[in-house]
Order: sequence, then C-alpha cells, then structure tokens
Amino acid sequence: MSALVSIFDITLIVDTICQSLFLHDIQACRQVNKQWSSLFKLHLWSHLKFPSTTTLAHDKIATILDHKHWIRSFTIAGQHIEKISAMGFTHLQELVLYDQNFECSVNYDPVPLDAIVSLIDSNVDLWNLGIDLNRCQYQHNYQPRELSPALMLAIARHPSLRRLVWHVLDGHDNQVFAKCLLYVCQQRQIQELYVFSKEHVHPYCNICDGGCSLAEYYCYPFSLDDEGYLNRLPGLRELKQKVEETPVEQMGSFAFRKLQLTFEFEECYIPLLKSCPDLEEISIDLSGEHGDQAMEVLAGCPTLRGLDLRRGRFDMDYAREVRRFSQLQTVQLPHVSKEQLQVILDSLRKSSQETLEVLCLSLSASPKDVVSIFGSFPNLKEIDFDSVRIYTRDDSGSNSGAYVPGAEDRTLGNCIVRDWDPSQMYRWDETMSDWWDHWTRAKQFMRAISSVYVQESYESVLSPICMRYMYPIKEFMSEKDATDYAKGTGAWARSERRALTVADAKRMADAQQEKADQRIEWRNRKNAQNQVGEQEPEGLGFNEYDEVAVDEPARE
Repeated sequence: MSALVSIFDITLIVDTICQSLFLHDIQACRQVNKQWSSLFKLHLWSHLKFPSTTTLAHDKIATILDHKHWIRSFTIAGQHIEKISAMGFTHLQELVLYDQNFECSVNYDPVPLDAIVSLIDSNVDLWNLGIDLNRCQYQHNYQPRELSPALMLAIARHPSLRRLVWHVLDGHDNQVFAKCLLYVCQQRQIQELYVFSKEHVHPYCNICDGGCSLAEYYCYPFSLDDEGYLNRLPGLRELKQKVEETPVEQMGSFAFRKLQLTFEFEECYIPLLKSCPDLEEISIDLSGEHGDQAMEVLAGCPTLRGLDLRRGRFDMDYAREVRRFSQLQTVQLPHVSKEQLQVILDSLRKSSQETLEVLCLSLSASPKDVVSIFGSFPNLKEIDFDSVRIYTRDDSGSNSGAYVPGAEDRTLGNCIVRDWDPSQMYRWDETMSDWWDHWTRAKQFMRAISSVYVQESYESVLSPICMRYMYPIKEFMSEKDATDYAKGTGAWARSERRALTVADAKRMADAQQEKADQRIEWRNRKNAQNQVGEQEPEGLGFNEYDEVAVDEPARE
C-alpha cells in the first residue's frame, strides 16, 4: 500500500500558492501542523522590511542573498535602496521605497537615481510600487533633483505595474505633476492610483529640544522645463511633448478601479471621471467650486461602490449626495453634527441598506448611535473611527488581537493591532502621556459602547462585535527603549521576555513626563540664573523619535 501524498509535498505547488498569500496568511498556515510549519517556513522571507533603524551589515546581506529566491516584496528605507538594488533582484512583485523616521532621516546623501530606476526596471513582474521619500531625495543642498521625472519615465515603460502609491511633498504636486502622472498611468493601464500630499501633515516639533522640521515637508514644484533634466534623462523630452499636447479629455479610457487624489480637483480633471468606466472606489478633494460637478459625474458611474466624502465643501448636503448612489459598500464621512449624522444615515438606509459593509465616522458619534448603526445595516462589517475600529465577529468567533468588551486588559498587543505605517507620516502628539490620554479616551468610548450593546441586545438580536484600538504605542517610543526602561527600573526581570502591558505604558508615560518636566525646570533655572557651566540632566534616556526594529522572519 503506497503512502498518502499531499499536494503540499510538491514544492512547486507550495511556491505558487505562497505567491498569492500575505505574510500573516503564511504564518497562519504554519500553525496547522509540523509538516505545514516546515513547508511554509521559507516563504516567511517573501515580505521583508528594512527601516532606517536597521543596519545592513555583511552577514545580513549574505543571509538575504541566500534567501533571494523566496523574496517577493521589499519595504526599504532610503539609505538601503542602493545596497538592495546592487543585489540584482529580478522577481520582486511589490516594492515600497520610504523613509521611516521622516523627520530625522535626512542626514544622509540622496540615493543615486540609477539605483532607484534600476530596481524598478529590473523587476518586470512588479505590480505594486510605493514611493514615500523625504525632501533629501527630491532636492539636495537646495538644488532640485530629477527624481520625479525619472520615476515618471520608469512608470511609463514598466510592463506589469498595476498599483501605484505616491506620497508627495508639499509644493511638489502641482497641476503639471498631476497631468504627467495621469498620462503615464493611462499609457500603462494602472488600475489603482493613490496620491497623498504631505500638505496637512503635522510638523515634528519637540518643545523640550526646540527643534522643528516644517521645512522637511516642502519641496520645489514639479517641472518638466529644466534643460538639465531633459538632457540627462533619455525619453523625457518626448514625454514632455506628449503630455503638453494631450489634454485629459484626449487621453482615452483609464483603467482605474481605485483612485485617490489629494491635490486640488480642478475643472480640467472632470473628463478623467468620465473616462473611468470600471471605477469602484474614489477619494478626491470635493471642497473646490467643481465639487458638485464631480459628484454629478460620479453619480452616473454604475460600478462605484466606495465613496469618500471627507473632503467635501463645508456647505455640502451629504445626505443628498449619498442618495445619488445605490449599492455603496464603503462610505467615509467627515465630522458632522449628531443631527446631520442621523439625516445622512437615513439616506444611506434608503439607498444602500443591504450593501453597506464599511462606514467611516468621527468619534463624535455617540455609543447609542454606533449600536443603532449595526442594527440598521444587516451586512455592515466595520465602523472605522480611525483610532478605534469596531467589527462584527465572523462565524468562527475569531477576534484575535481585539479588545473584547468586558475583558481584562493584559497586553498592549491585545488592544492595539495597527502597526506603524511609515507611509502615513502623521503624528498626533509627541509624548507617552499624550498616548495615554488617547488610549484612556478610546477605552472609555469602547466601554460605553459595550454597555449600550448589552442593554440593546436584550430588546433585539444584534451581531456579536469586537473592538480594536488602532493607534500604535510605537509612535511614541521604540520597543528597545521601552524594554531597556522596563528592565532598568525593575519593572521586568533582566531575563524576562514578555509583551508590553497597559500598566507598563502608564509607567513609561509618567516617567517620560517627569523627564520632560526636569528639562523644562533646568532650562528655566538656567535662564533665570544664567549659569553657563551647569550641565543638562541626562534624565531617563528616552529616544524622542519612534524607531521600529526590522520585521524579520519569525524564528522557531
């Protein structure tokens, strides 16, 4: 009798399956049994992140090269791009170029353009490209660089690119930039385009250190008129001529399914909306004088299922706008009064009651409103408050990583699930005390929802829910700093290895505030007494920046 053979014994099948899986899916597969754990282990190398806090030493480079065959996705900080490019990757499917510690990572020389372009050009199967580089890459020593034109050319000639995410610095994403980008996306049939502007990003400013990096978010305007660019970049002059000769309405049909544009939506972009027959989700600036015209066009789009109204005009009738559409699945609303929210929800009930799955609101909604919303929309899966997300639990009852109403707080990992997204480049505040205040308010909100939910469930049948606090503690303190502090103060034993708890966060918040108070007191005393020789106290040695260790493959 022959032994049973699983299809997973055939290595090529496992390889093919893993090419379509995310990292968390691969990790889940490894939990099935020992055989699957061994089969899927190497595929943990498929997605690698190398932030600015990582050092690519020779041994790490050698390890990467040993596992080169398995790597499909790279998320790499600016200072590592040249080394990764030199490794000769040719089978990447996803590439994200970013600077993690945005405010403090500009102290290195800009990446050579040929390294960036070569990394894109060499990977002909690349379908997802993310760009989030700081001002150092766009201009150096107050001189503009040809990064954007070079990237435009690379996108225009890439054979397989289908998704593009570009975080553009303030002042750089002008009308010329928009038109050129739309032209190259139309030529390559890009299906997903996300353009984010750093215009509204809060600048880093530490009151204790007195530093402010507002200038780090500004860049020279995009231009195709520089003769130096035109001479140095083959094909740029021809691209410039085609862009100038082709208005948006003559660009033909776009393949966009998902579109997010944060630059001001001018009248010249209205033809763009008319040329997207397969558009499913859109987020554009509707605050200008052409917002109503854009909504009229979108209302005629039969495939539209996701609508973002967060950047509408202050006098926009949101209830009327959502009534224009039927079968919406995702709706994002701006901050509105409680009365306005009720009117908008009534409109959604009439137009998309059976199809709505995700609703994004501001925290101004009351807990009773939240429970009522879940009861009104039978297929609603999520309400997103940005810092707090509320989900309906699936049939399996899985609520991994969730804040379950009434559960005891044990570890931060049980409450906070969103990892720091380097592409957001967004800080609410700067201290652990501020984090603690946000967490406290969010927890009160979740508890209030839990209380109302229990009361309402006695009168009607409600879907089980779970809640997650989404704002990461790593935004305020690195894991290493937190661990060193906890061990140094005796909160943890020297040999102990465990997750951070909420109680640890509170202790760190108090200690960090004490350190800040010490600095302010010392500076005030120094200014008052003019004591030149006095030294600033070392305090507790916290790192004021948010550093995140490299996401390496899980170890056995």
